[in-house]
Amino acid sequence: MTPYLELRNVSVVFSGFRAVNKVNLKIEEGELRVLIGPNGAGKTTIMDMITGKTRPTEGQIFLDGKEITGEAPYKIASVHKIGRKFQGPNIFANMTVFENIEVALRGYSSLIKTFTYRRTKQIVEKIDGILKQINLYEYRDMISSSLSHGQRQWLEMGMVLAQDPKIILLDEPTSGMTADETFKTGEMILNVMKGKTILVIEHDIDFVKQIARRVTVLNHGEILAEGSYEEITNNPEVVRVYLKNDDVLENKELTPEEKILEGMKAELLEKARNEV
Repeated sequence: MTPYLELRNVSVVFSGFRAVNKVNLKIEEGELRVLIGPNGAGKTTIMDMITGKTRPTEGQIFLDGKEITGEAPYKIASVHKIGRKFQGPNIFANMTVFENIEVALRGYSSLIKTFTYRRTKQIVEKIDGILKQINLYEYRDMISSSLSHGQRQWLEMGMVLAQDPKIILLDEPTSGMTADETFKTGEMILNVMKGKTILVIEHDIDFVKQIARRVTVLNHGEILAEGSYEEITNNPEVVRVYLKNDDVLENKELTPEEKILEGMKAELLEKARNEV
């Protein structure tokens, strides 16, 4: 069976530094894949290659069996229908929540359609439907800059949905969110985006556990391991590479990467206790 999205032996070299090294990644249609790893592991660079922002130094990228390696970002988005949410909220701050979704609606981006655009009842209903899905319907007339950080993250996710993409790329969608917002984001991904092919970069271990169906671990630009959440957290190589000694972490403020590793460690210790 041909993978829906495939990276075949791709590498990226920046000024002699190999950010991604011979990565082979296969994602099936309708699959939700989570990509984890420390800063500098190459996660965002992989998304950049998929969306055409960065051209692979080596290797090929295929979508539904057709090569899209190095195609222009506008073509990747509009023709191949790959939508991306960046790490920080990328919205129109001086427009209302409703208007942000309206601008993003698929099918109204060409110059001719822009001049002939009319806000019909069907368009309003579609936008309101998206706003309800992302928990922002009651804020539809609010200027977007007045939203909380987490709500702005949701708004950008709604803008991606409005483009009706076949593939959704989410780069740390819970960054800066409260625990409650993070959980709601997971529910949103599992329910609202159900059936879509999704690739998520994330550090929050609880969030990874909530949404993960299959996890890919990246380290130094290479794939270290792949599998279910349970398989990854029980993988000796992942444990060897990522888990830190308690004395190293003592009295130190944890980075997001260290938090995910500590979460893995806690789960492994709990499993070990239960087996005794």
